[in-house]
Amino acid sequence: MRCDDIRELLDNLWEGEETAEIRQHLTQCASCSSYHRDLRLLRAGLQLWKHEGAPEPSLGFAERMVRQIGKITDAPTAADFFERVGRRFVYATLVLAFVALLALALPSGPVRGLSAADIQIPTQEVLLAYSDPMGDTGVQEAPELAPVETPAPAVTDEVK
Repeated sequence: MRCDDIRELLDNLWEGEETAEIRQHLTQCASCSSYHRDLRLLRAGLQLWKHEGAPEPSLGFAERMVRQIGKITDAPTAADFFERVGRRFVYATLVLAFVALLALALPSGPVRGLSAADIQIPTQEVLLAYSDPMGDTGVQEAPELAPVETPAPAVTDEVK
């Protein structure tokens, strides 16, 4: 027989006699023999304990018991945990909503409209915008924006 089978038979056999097969295995297997010895000691201790009377409670036993029960009820429960988590979730949502409103209300950021700096066009682009393909330019109306004429470079045919 295997050790597991022997141990199961020993657990089921409280006060009966062991069979010859069990005794033979116990003489050959040291671990099962040790298990059988521990099991007999445990059974003997339980038998002695059965014959003893229940101890009388000491002075203050009831008060100590009530105090310990009170400590158990003061322990945080799952409902307290979810309440704290729920509060934090609500606070985080309020903060995010406030930040989103601030981002929409302030005149800077990616959500803002065009500012005066965005509308102004650099001077060179103004000149190109007012040029007319027929030769008339809008610079004549705005002389301060007129381009400065530079002389053309001299072309020489001299070869050195």
